This record gives sequence, structure tokens and C-alpha cells, in this order.
Amino acid sequence: MKKSVNLLVMLALFGFVMPVMAAPQEVAVDDRPIVGGEVDPDDVEDAVELDEAESGWALGGCVGVTFHSKQVTYGLIDNPHGILQPAAELSFGHDDFFTLAIGVESLFDTTNYGAKDGGYNDRRWKYQELDPYASLSRSWGLWEETSLYTEIGYFYEYHPRSCNKPALEYSYPDAQYVTAVVGLEDNLLNPTFEVEYQIEGYGEETDDDGEGALYLTFSISHEFDLSEALGLEEGSLCITPTLGVGAADKHRNMCDLGLNESFSLRDAFASVELSYCPVEGLSIAPYIACHQQLDSDTRDVVEDDEFVAYFGIGVSYEF
Repeated sequence: MKKSVNLLVMLALFGFVMPVMAAPQEVAVDDRPIVGGEVDPDDVEDAVELDEAESGWALGGCVGVTFHSKQVTYGLIDNPHGILQPAAELSFGHDDFFTLAIGVESLFDTTNYGAKDGGYNDRRWKYQELDPYASLSRSWGLWEETSLYTEIGYFYEYHPRSCNKPALEYSYPDAQYVTAVVGLEDNLLNPTFEVEYQIEGYGEETDDDGEGALYLTFSISHEFDLSEALGLEEGSLCITPTLGVGAADKHRNMCDLGLNESFSLRDAFASVELSYCPVEGLSIAPYIACHQQLDSDTRDVVEDDEFVAYFGIGVSYEF
């Protein structure tokens, strides 16, 4: 009798399990059932993106190129002619931790300024500077939508040896820098404080080689979203005006101007950038900018270039 009961139980289980095994299986991808076990590749990609978003980890990058009508550094004209600045960056980070970014920027001359007045060889349509860099950044939530952005970075300023001009016994040396940025994001007014410190001077050690040079900037900006007023998708068309001042220590003044000043409030600057994103990831951003020298000794050195106005346009793609 016991064997008969066991046999009946086995037959009952067999009759229940077999239809279930034979039935088409549903595979859920991103909460969407796919009948028959066949998964749409697009759904898999969406599911992976969803998993990344939920986990907080993100891998991204950006490539772009910017044209500047003049090369302006520390409020001073380095090259009065147009330059191209291509750049590429990869980043990896977490919402609750830090983001690591590694990239490289370069400067290409569009004229023979280097050979004519720049003190180096003709680098027309060739790169005259290469700047690999790395940075670590994080945004810290403060209140409502406002956050505090912090960043520390390092970059190496490399010049190809073909820039050297032996006829002038001129060396176009490399240099190294560390940087720090602190600023508010998504606020009515976004103040930003930046520090750049030169840890390796240009060439042999001298009073004006730039080692230990410090340059500080403080700026305030605000992004206005024009998209809704023009019937565009939110965030696709924005304009950002910026106002700021720059200051230099004794080493920076000696290196740039030959001035033995302990500290100077060097320049005031202003810019307006218009950013248009016709498709996701792609940005086209023209800008105009100007610098006005504030320090009287600096104005005496730069003479007619105490006020500098220039413009540019950048095209970039984020992925």
C-alpha cells in the first residue's frame, strides 16, 4: 500500500513539472518580458545602462576641439594668432565617491608665429604643446539642488624638441603643475576658486624659471537655459556669462613679466559662452572673452596689450 501511494505521488509530480518545462519561458530584461527566451540586444544594452545607473558607477569620456582667435594665458597674450586645441578624456567614478579623469590637450599653431616672434620654430599646423593630465573630483550635496564641487589635478606641459631654435640658443623646456578647484554648482550664482602651482620650472634653475609660481582666479558665473523659450528640449541651448579676477605671486610675475613683485591683482576677465546640443552628447559652444590688466606695473610691460579681446568656438562629444 505504501509503495502504491509513493507511485501516485511521483506520477502527480511528473504530470505537473513536464508541462511547465515544456511551456515557453519568459526572460525579463529591464522589466520587459521576452517570450521564448530570445533577448533583444537593445533591451540588453538598456538593462546594462540601468544597472550602471542604479549602482552609481559610471564610465565615460569626451573628445573635442576648440578654436581660439588668440592664445591667452594668465591674462597675457602668448600667441596673437589663432590656435587649435584638441582634447580627449576618459573618466570613471561613483556618485557617492570620487571621479577619476585622465586626458590630454594639445595646442596647434595656425601661423608661423613661433619662428617669427614666438622664439621657437615654425609650428604651423603642428602641435607646439602637449598637456597630459589627471584629476580627481567630487560633488558634495549641500542643500536642495546646490552642491559643492571640488577637484585636485596634475598636468605635464610638454613641448616637442623640434620646437627648439638652436640659432637663438633657445630651449623650449617642459614644466609641471598641480591644480585645485572649489566651487558651487546649480546655484543662482556659482562662485569658483582655482589655484595653479608650478612645481617644475622652465629649463635651468633661475629666478624667473617659474618654479614655485602661483596663479589664482576667482570667478562667478550663471547658466541661463534658453531652451524652453525657443521650444527646444530642456538643456539643449544655454548661455553662461562669467566675471572674474586673476592674481599672481612673485614667482609668476618674474617668470611672465620680469617683475619683482611679491603679489599682484593682475587682471579682470569676462566671458560669455553659448552652448547648443543638437543631439545627445554633441555640444557646439562659441564664446567671446576679454581681459583687462589691473596692475600698473603689468600695464607698463604689456603696453598696448593691457586690454585683450578674443573669441572662439568648441565642438565636443561626450559618451
